Amino acid sequence: MSGRWIRRVWERRGVLGRLLWLSFLPLSCLYWLGVQTRNALYSGGWKTSQTLNQCVVSIGNLTVGGTGKTPTVVWVAQELQKLGFRIAVLSRGYHRKSNQPLLLTANFSANVDEFGDEPAMMARLFGLTVAVSNPRYKGALEAIKNNPVDVFILDDGFQHRQLARDVDIVLLGSDSTGWVLPSGPFREPRRAIDRADLLLITGAKDKWGPVVSKAKQRIVFHGGLEPVALVGFESRRWKEYPLSLLAGRKIVAVTGIGNSEPFYRIIHDWEGEIVDVLEFADHHRYSSQDWQQINRAARNADLIITTEKDILKLIRFPFGREKLLALRVAMAVENGDRLIQAIVDRIQRKPKDN
Repeated sequence: MSGRWIRRVWERRGVLGRLLWLSFLPLSCLYWLGVQTRNALYSGGWKTSQTLNQCVVSIGNLTVGGTGKTPTVVWVAQELQKLGFRIAVLSRGYHRKSNQPLLLTANFSANVDEFGDEPAMMARLFGLTVAVSNPRYKGALEAIKNNPVDVFILDDGFQHRQLARDVDIVLLGSDSTGWVLPSGPFREPRRAIDRADLLLITGAKDKWGPVVSKAKQRIVFHGGLEPVALVGFESRRWKEYPLSLLAGRKIVAVTGIGNSEPFYRIIHDWEGEIVDVLEFADHHRYSSQDWQQINRAARNADLIITTEKDILKLIRFPFGREKLLALRVAMAVENGDRLIQAIVDRIQRKPKDN
């Protein structure tokens, strides 16, 4: 089911949307029961989390997609690196082919599918060290075999309670109400934010305000994704282009992400003319048939614009020179220095030996 269709179900739009929503309700009840039971086991001490000597900063959310989680991971990692901390990201590598723990650096050359698109993007496009494993604890052990690490950033870690964390950052996006999966976008009920240390609201600020005010006292920040540049892969290297290149161009938009609406909005804001849209499922693995479909759609277009995690899977196919570009976005946080300092304070309070 595509992103647009599942949104129709969650919002109960149309007769079919309402019928599918009703049919999903029993599954949502079972899912809710499973989440509550699991959380109770951890909270009650019947299940325990594995610990690391290094500080662990978890960045996660309550919903599926659309909160800016991966750009936040990149931003936090880069800001901590500027302060001299040695960083490694822990990721499960969603939808990857391989099962064993793997370590990615900027110069990896293997197939993206072996690691997962988001870990590959963080390593190849942003130069981060990423340990890919599920459970994440084994990835951490892989990362420290040959390289010292001061801080692990647990990507998409709020629900990954097998690994203890020192800081829990939870992103709250545009989905502020709804049911738990599959009848809604929530991975767990909203009151789960009581487990968070820091909250970063990236969407629906007015709607999240009352929810946050009722929760236990937490430090709340606001932020959002901002476009930075266009990125292409030419002559075996990455090259940046100005966003002004979008103006007046006929564009085919290609996405394989959870929520594409902000992506389209940025293109429109920079006066690009979207003539066709090709939406694939989140973490989609592109095939030769997909490549042919994209080329047919772009026959009379000037540019094919995609996301950074999608372009890594598309550059193995031949496209016209400088025609396939990715939209680079970055997380911009109001008073971001305060958020980073709050993380540093937690790092410095962590005992050196566990």
